[in-house]
Amino acid sequence: MEELLKRLQKHYGLSEEDLAVYLREPSFAYVPTIEGYDATKSALRRIKDALLSRERILIYGDYDTDGIMATSILVRSFHLLRRNVSFFIPSRYKDGYGLSMENAKKIADSGYKLLICVDNGIASVDEISYLLSRGVNTIVIDHHEPLASLPPATAIIHDDTLHYGVCPVSAGYLSFLFSICLLGRVDDYLLTLGAISTISDMMPLKGHNREIVRLALRNIKANNYPEISYLCDKSRIDEKTISMEIIPKINAVGRMELEHKTNRLVHYFSDLENTRKSEIADWMNTVNNARKEATKAAFDKLEINPVDAGICVVGNLPEGLNGLLANKLLNAYHKPTVVFSPSIADPSVYTGSLRSSEGFNVMKALDALSPYVVKGGGHAFAGGVSIKKKDFPAFKEEFLRDALEFKMEKKEKDLIPLSLSEVNLDSFRIIRSLAPYGMEFEEPEFLIENLPTDSFQYTRDSRFLSSPLGYGCKLLSFSFGKKDVNKPRMSLVGKFCLSEYKGKASLDFVCAPKEE
Repeated sequence: MEELLKRLQKHYGLSEEDLAVYLREPSFAYVPTIEGYDATKSALRRIKDALLSRERILIYGDYDTDGIMATSILVRSFHLLRRNVSFFIPSRYKDGYGLSMENAKKIADSGYKLLICVDNGIASVDEISYLLSRGVNTIVIDHHEPLASLPPATAIIHDDTLHYGVCPVSAGYLSFLFSICLLGRVDDYLLTLGAISTISDMMPLKGHNREIVRLALRNIKANNYPEISYLCDKSRIDEKTISMEIIPKINAVGRMELEHKTNRLVHYFSDLENTRKSEIADWMNTVNNARKEATKAAFDKLEINPVDAGICVVGNLPEGLNGLLANKLLNAYHKPTVVFSPSIADPSVYTGSLRSSEGFNVMKALDALSPYVVKGGGHAFAGGVSIKKKDFPAFKEEFLRDALEFKMEKKEKDLIPLSLSEVNLDSFRIIRSLAPYGMEFEEPEFLIENLPTDSFQYTRDSRFLSSPLGYGCKLLSFSFGKKDVNKPRMSLVGKFCLSEYKGKASLDFVCAPKEE
């Protein structure tokens, strides 16, 4: 069998030149900046004028991790400049996504002269036009899909309108790039927040996205930021830890809180002082635990028709949890999914989240369903939609028809062959040398073939495989135990996982039987 790195190289289709890029030391020199763009210059000029004139500035964000990171990056940038600005994170339930006309009127009435929209604004044509008529200028830093007409903003910093890079980026990433222009330097902590937003919004982990995530992981290791460590008790933090442990806690607040408590998260990530951060982190953990319990209970109660090509249901969750439930259903049934809840703001409306994967484009589906859509938007595989309650039966019928026409095909996993002797720390280091893994650069899965089952060992109750291999490594599975093994040999599919318990690290090959 050829060496492991070569097998990984073939798996990802990397040329020798590509491989050299993936293995080189991370450097910000490989990340394109935005200083030279006309939009950036216009934005900087307007901010400079506002600061000189002591005008009131408001940063208007969003309630998910990308919006929180983008807002926090800009607020902290102004703090570092010793300038105070106001910020506002809308409530998912009170305000909805983006800049509403009601809030635009409040902004103008409050005497703000400059509004900076982050992770929203690109579709707020009417609202930004209204603000302009009231003497309020707007800067938009956004990455959502632009409409046919752009808003009359002083500057629009958007990866599409700037023709920036070769793959889409998050609003937090763009806000970090803009912070460089504001500060005249790269701030490692702000870069780290931009990388967290990149992971949270499932941006492709290629090119410059990959580079800032690599840099962020190095920063976290070197600096032990309390904002990160309070949300995770692990000493070794990688992209999976950020994705599975830290980001859900940030998102949970916007999903669960009915009022405007999400604004506390901006203080948590942007304030220069550290007075109440551990208290806020404890609160975030509590909210996230409640979120997990509510989502699990809702999932267990749903009745799904296995014959349908898609899933279209009304759940009993707060609308902020619809996306999580839709994800669970997508992963469980591998069908395009939309989950609705009654809207808190308008009892005549259902608010929903759509999730899909290859073969079914959410945005194209929403376009086809436009006669029923009150409000909708998102990306190819994830979106939000509101419909009138009375239209639900017709919406469901057409959604299921679309799901039947554009079936999601379950892809055959591309497994990398592995010998049992290669389950060791040296192999783990080789695998991590190509990290980070994520969207469009998935973590590799391996196949160990034809293992003698009489050599397997199990947990004390025999429920799960837990077979030591020596040197702190073991085969581990939560999908089968001793009673499930009924043949002399078995092939296992799995991934490497470095576990930590009471400060001690061990390497597990977390696996399941290969499907026949």
